[in-house]
Amino acid sequence: MEIAQLYATAVRDADQLIESLGVRDELVQNDTLCLHVSSNDGYTRLKQELALIGEWINESLVNGRLIAVLGLYEPLRAHGWSVSFVELPQPKTGSELDGLRHLQFVTRTGIESFRRRFPELEFRETGNARNRLLEITEGDVVVRFHDKNLGAVIEWEQAD
Repeated sequence: MEIAQLYATAVRDADQLIESLGVRDELVQNDTLCLHVSSNDGYTRLKQELALIGEWINESLVNGRLIAVLGLYEPLRAHGWSVSFVELPQPKTGSELDGLRHLQFVTRTGIESFRRRFPELEFRETGNARNRLLEITEGDVVVRFHDKNLGAVIEWEQAD
């Protein structure tokens, strides 16, 4: 999987969606690129491949499956955005395809303020109490918004 090209395509499409939603000025960074794999073997193989471009900083059990987070040695950059973290969940059912799952963007304000600012948008809420996420899907493009950089969330979780 050529991650730089995957990111360039994904962030271009996400940026177009963000622009059409009118939320770009409320975002401060793209912090996370989430990938999918179709098998546990693919999960193990991709973890090994990605270890060449970053350091695995967390792997924890979430809702019955492992989710690993990689801190990139050098951020990936494209279309005016850069990303520093790659999230890699184990597949849930084996029905996932290899490739991109979503991009996460950090909001300028708290997540509730962000939601209130855009009452016309139909967000799907995901995440947990520590890292609430608002998601919008359009076609194959999935963007999530949260108010805390993933690195800060991981530090809080590891401090517990």
